[in-house]
Formats: sequence, structure tokens, C-alpha cells
Amino acid sequence: MQIVVAHPDPGARRELRIALEDAGHRVHEAAGAEDALAACRAHAPEVALIGDSLAAPDGRSLLAGLKSDPDAYRTAVIVVAPAELSVPEAEATLRRGAHDLLFAPITPAEVVARVASASRTRILQEELVGQSRRLETMLHEDPLTGLFNRRYVLTRLAGLISGARRHGRPLSVAMIDIDHFKRLNDAYGHDAGDAALVATTMALRDRLRAEDELGRLGGEEFLALLPDASEHAAAVVAESLRASVEGVRTRVDGLELAVTVSVGWATWDGEEDADALVKRADNALYAAKNAGRNAVREAQELSASLPRRT
Repeated sequence: MQIVVAHPDPGARRELRIALEDAGHRVHEAAGAEDALAACRAHAPEVALIGDSLAAPDGRSLLAGLKSDPDAYRTAVIVVAPAELSVPEAEATLRRGAHDLLFAPITPAEVVARVASASRTRILQEELVGQSRRLETMLHEDPLTGLFNRRYVLTRLAGLISGARRHGRPLSVAMIDIDHFKRLNDAYGHDAGDAALVATTMALRDRLRAEDELGRLGGEEFLALLPDASEHAAAVVAESLRASVEGVRTRVDGLELAVTVSVGWATWDGEEDADALVKRADNALYAAKNAGRNAVREAQELSASLPRRT
């Protein structure tokens, strides 16, 4: 295990270093806060033992520096404190980010045991953080394509509309649907359908800007969010999305399958909410399907009375 020992007293550093090295750990010493922080950044230690003078209650202390550093904050910190430290002072040190306190007089066995405990707790904390992130991903990500799911992409659209209204910026959306998807599934199986969905996702992503967002609404239907895209820009993007998928060839069990999409797009009118904007784009998509598929249609060209596609 990599460990940093930071203490202004050379004798205390030596005592800690010997106990830890005898237990098989690799120790890096530092006398002051600046050198200790540099050592933590360089060696990414699991644990740092620091003298209580380096954990003072101010923003310049080593403890504050470690907990605010984007790389070193993962290090578990044990503060080596004098026996006379008061209970309120000990509680304040823990609140500032210390994992544990080690009180004089120190025995080698206690040093090794506290370091092992701090390391285990650090590992458990990182596992909990990882589980939390995975759960968060599951809540907003489509598992097959890795795109935003329906709920999340529509929530994002509502946020983009709020920003567009506040800053007076354009905003467009594009509804995209894989042509004859049910026919493909029925003829070649669900594996072929999944492969077509993934291939389409990759083609669409390649044609979108970094600031654009893409979600899977369900089945074979996608929604692209195009912030700062005027009517002209949206028309160009929509045609680019259609053309990008038209060239896709998906191989399944030795078969090469061609995929095309229909696209309907709409530019926010400055007043409508997310549902109304998506509905206009969906009507445009219906018209693209009705025109023979592998086509692009603009919502503004359509009558609001058009029926929803089935």
C-alpha cells in the first residue's frame, strides 16, 4: 500500500515510517503541507497520516488542501493528534474530512491497524460511489444504445426550452424513425433488430455536434435535440442524419442488411412547451413516412390536423 506520512517532527515521521514499512507498506515522507500535497498527487496513496498542526481549521491546511484537490481527495486521512486534544477539537477535525485520529502515545500495531481500517473504508466508499453512478446511469440511459431514455431526453428538452426562452436563442428538434423496422424484426429476428438500432445510433451520433443530444424514445424512434439550431440549420442537420443512416450496412449471421430512416423536424416557435414541439416534429415524421420513407419533412409545412402515425 502507498502511504504518505506528513509531520513536522522528524522523530514522529521516523516512528510512523518504520511501523508501516515493517508491515510491508511503501512510505513517502513530507515535513510540510506543500510537499505532502505534492506527494499525494504524485503517488496517489490510499492513506495519508498527517500531524495535527497540518490539519488546522483554515483553508490553507494540508487537510483542506487534500479534500479540495481533484486528484488527492480520494486519499483517506488519519490525523496524528496529541493526547490532550479536546473532544470538540477532535469532532471538528473529523467534520473537516479526516477519516480517523491517532492519539499519542502511538504503538506500531495501532498504526498498522488504523491504516488498514482507513484503506478498507476508502474502498467501500468508492464502491458505493460507483454503485450510485451506475444507478444514476440506469435511470436515464437506454441499455441497448447507450442513449438517453425517453424520460430523460424529454426532461432535457424542457430545460433547453427554458434556456432558449431566457436567452432568446433558437432551438430545434428532429424525430427519427427506422423505416420498416417491424418487417426487419419479423424477417430476421430480434438480434438483427438490435444490430440495426445500434448501427443507426452510431451513424446518427457521428453527424451530430458535441452540444446536440440524442435520445431513444422507445422501439425504433429517436429524438435529437439541436440547441442554437435555426430553421435553416435544422433542415441541414435533418437531411444529414437521413443520409448518414442510408449508407449503413448491418451484418447479422452473414447477412448484410440496409437501413434507412425518416426524419421530421421542427423549430421552437418561442412559446410552445416540450410536448407541443415534439408533437409538431412527430407530425412531420408522419408526413415523411407517408411520402414513401427515407425522407425528411419540416413541421412548419404541415397542417396541425394531421393524424398521428401508427
